[in-house]
Amino acid sequence: MKNWMKENLVLVIGLALPVLLIVLFFVATVLPKSFGTPPQYEMLFTTTKYDYQNKPEYVLDFNVKNNQLMVKSRKYDEKNYNNASRLLMVYDAKTEVVREIAIDVSKMSEGVEVVLDETKNMQLDNSLTSPDGYTLDGPNYNSSGLLGGLFGGGYRNNGFRIKKGNVGYKVPQHQPDYYYSDLKFIGWVIKK
Repeated sequence: MKNWMKENLVLVIGLALPVLLIVLFFVATVLPKSFGTPPQYEMLFTTTKYDYQNKPEYVLDFNVKNNQLMVKSRKYDEKNYNNASRLLMVYDAKTEVVREIAIDVSKMSEGVEVVLDETKNMQLDNSLTSPDGYTLDGPNYNSSGLLGGLFGGGYRNNGFRIKKGNVGYKVPQHQPDYYYSDLKFIGWVIKK
């Protein structure tokens, strides 16, 4: 066996190097997550949904005042109508789940800022960094890898993630027709 390895050293290195690289990349991506502390706070954000069959009547504007989410509805302007509606979403990185918070616009008065029943018990922190040190990282991180970077291959990831140091949690898409490239950060849920 030793003679065969000496005679075929290039073949052995050629077979062992890809396996070694796979193990190293696995360790580099999994190890920080397993030793790091997962995010302790949910992230509140909005995203856009286009519905070409049902035109929304109102535009929703979201704002954080005194650690409360305030929502104001206004009629769509007919000149700039585009079948887009803003949806309120919550991302829980501990479970890596995104869920939608349904908003009943019929209970809202037009042009008046209100606290939603669904979020009235939430206290929000709208600073860019969560109290446990995580930040929202936009869709501009490169996923080309070592060889892709050398030869111009790979792709740019369109997903968002929350990140602290080398640990990142990707914000999954809730439904395929939601456009997460239009994600708007609102705040971190510091108390429910």
